[in-house]
Amino acid sequence: MSRPGIESGLDLLSNDTRFDILRALARQRFEEGGVAHMTFTELFESVETGDSGNFNYHLNRLIDRLVRKEGEHYRLTYGGVQLFSWLQAATYAPGYEYDVIHLEQSCPFCDKELTATYEEGHMDIGCEDHWLLGAYVHPTWIESLPVDDLIHQVSLMLQNDIELIANGICPLCSGSLERFLQTDEEEYPNLYHYPCSQCGAEPRLRPPQTALHDVRVEEFYRERGVELHETAPWQLYDTFHSSRVISEDPPHVECEIVVDGDAAFVTVDGLGSIVSYDEA
Repeated sequence: MSRPGIESGLDLLSNDTRFDILRALARQRFEEGGVAHMTFTELFESVETGDSGNFNYHLNRLIDRLVRKEGEHYRLTYGGVQLFSWLQAATYAPGYEYDVIHLEQSCPFCDKELTATYEEGHMDIGCEDHWLLGAYVHPTWIESLPVDDLIHQVSLMLQNDIELIANGICPLCSGSLERFLQTDEEEYPNLYHYPCSQCGAEPRLRPPQTALHDVRVEEFYRERGVELHETAPWQLYDTFHSSRVISEDPPHVECEIVVDGDAAFVTVDGLGSIVSYDEA
């Protein structure tokens, strides 16, 4: 989004009446039995203002951007729903935080202990020297879930994020992802980057991760006792072996996946598609 677009969006939230309109519609959608819309009168009575003209002006500012008018009813647009969900998550601050979570696994790069650490809404998985994966974790998870359940939820979320990224969908804003191959990073010589055209995030995947939802790769793991949907993504790093660039344009990488001494050579395009597959 351009700077003027961002500033315009923030301006919509800078007025108390407009913010109260959005909050009333959000409360209606999430707390009132699934009825997502309100009439003008219902909305006006929910907002603390005695000036109907002023209220109508601010409501019209929101229409077709964060609010949709359908006949006599008003409801949040997709952007309005996303905005309030993120605002609630971002401003909720539980009093309890986890210390370092020990994952009972060694780092695939140096054999030091693999841990999960949580700070300011973000969980990082790695050792003291190497970072493997990270994810934004809803603060309510930290407050309400036991450690094992929390790690399970994070694993499921990362699995979903990896599949979305490989298919060109931003896991943060659902925007469209571009793709390019980076070949000079120290820890990961070949790494796909996915800059988002909408929110500016830039997720990254190792080449084998882009193929994990292909039926041939799933079957390769399954035949050797590994169910991918039951396995935390960081537990698969030991199975990712060598990789080499086959083509720069379009970017294709051949990667070796090894499980129990058996190898599969998979050439991927970074967009969730396998160019070639061969089991040694």
